[in-house]
Amino acid sequence: MTRFNKIPHGKGMSLMELLIAMALSSLLSLILVQMAIATRSSFRLQESLAELQENARYFADLLSTHIAASAYHPQPWLHETTPIGLMADSVDSSSPNSDRLVSRNWSEQNCFGTPNPDKDSSGQPRFYLKESIIEMSSGNLIVSCRYGRNPAEMATQVNRQGAISQVEVFQALYATDTDGDGQVDAWIRAGQWSNPQQVRAVRLGMLSSTRESVTTQQSRVFQILDFSYTAPADGRLRRVVNYTIPLNHLWP
Repeated sequence: MTRFNKIPHGKGMSLMELLIAMALSSLLSLILVQMAIATRSSFRLQESLAELQENARYFADLLSTHIAASAYHPQPWLHETTPIGLMADSVDSSSPNSDRLVSRNWSEQNCFGTPNPDKDSSGQPRFYLKESIIEMSSGNLIVSCRYGRNPAEMATQVNRQGAISQVEVFQALYATDTDGDGQVDAWIRAGQWSNPQQVRAVRLGMLSSTRESVTTQQSRVFQILDFSYTAPADGRLRRVVNYTIPLNHLWP
């Protein structure tokens, strides 16, 4: 007679144990999701701060490239009859939230930063007039550049090229020394000077923002030089950057 041994059955989980296990699993999943969200938020915040820092660096580089050389002449002892330096085309409020700054100097490099192909008798690049126009358009700080032998022959080589994105405000003020004592008497807007030779420096301000919303959505008022701007409540980070550049002689 064949005998069958009875196989013992293990004790299964009770309903209460199963509910507790499910609750613990759900809690652990929730914690992991919250940690992932916090990590992502922290990463986006750091990325946005880096974006603002990079815009500030680009702003300084842009001004150093296009404005710091304003009024430069390779032979300053000569009587220069061509207007150079800060130009009268500089305008206050050329568009909403933006001024326009126009400067001119002599340069052996064109708007692309390459040497002038026209050489002098010693084989060195000749100095031509270089004019830079900086203003804001459609949320970008843009640059236009003209280059040529003289004002009549200057040609546009760079036309409204985007230099810095996510810019909301661009402003300029000008330091005047009306009594010639070497001290700044007042900071004024473009076109308010009675004598352009009295302008000794330009102070530029920019408000840039991040592409993404990374903080509490609330409106805030920013002061960019003498201009007040109310930013929308979109949760974007914003930063004001100011930069002051001394100018040389403007018109002889």
